Amino acid sequence: MDKKFSLSELHGVFIESLERNEPTIAFEFQNGKGKFLFMMFFDEDDNETKDLLFIFFRNTRRILKLKMYGNHLKGQFDVYIKPFMEMWFKEELLLSNTSSNSFVFSTFFSNLNMSIPHTLPLTGKMNALQNAWDEIKDDLPKDVIKDYDKLYLKHPMVLPKNKKPQEKTLRKLYLYNNGNPEDIVDLINMLKKMNTTLVWTNDENYKGKTIESIMREL
Repeated sequence: MDKKFSLSELHGVFIESLERNEPTIAFEFQNGKGKFLFMMFFDEDDNETKDLLFIFFRNTRRILKLKMYGNHLKGQFDVYIKPFMEMWFKEELLLSNTSSNSFVFSTFFSNLNMSIPHTLPLTGKMNALQNAWDEIKDDLPKDVIKDYDKLYLKHPMVLPKNKKPQEKTLRKLYLYNNGNPEDIVDLINMLKKMNTTLVWTNDENYKGKTIESIMREL
């Protein structure tokens, strides 16, 4: 039987991300021997992922996808855990051979909820995604980033007034560029302020295009 649990402590970073117009959440933390990466993608164009929580289990190399229920603006992030999911958490904690009587999942999940940070810098989100991208990219929906097969920066492009830069395009700066995280934050802020997006290409002639050169073109 599925068990209902709350991840109410996501509320702080969720509201912060909305207020900063950064509809992406990614953070890592450790609980016991378990190593977890939490991810949320909830831009208005993220139709496939906006109510989903992805948890990457580093030890066991698994990704768990959880549907979140409730009004997130009011702090409701309810999830339903199936028996196999409970076993995944236990295996990630390296407790698979431990007596079930000595592991209380509800206590663990409550502690996990309380471990969620209340604030996240954008650089922290970038680093968390970059550190795990090669391991998780094939198991995340392709819709998380736009034109995932286009790897190289080409040039900035001013958008019409009725449009804005899509988060799924800006996320590519986290993942497909080796620039300094602080420089990437500055570039993203400039792009949003100037209502400008980036054009990407699979043309290898643009392989050497840098963050600095894009900023000079703005």
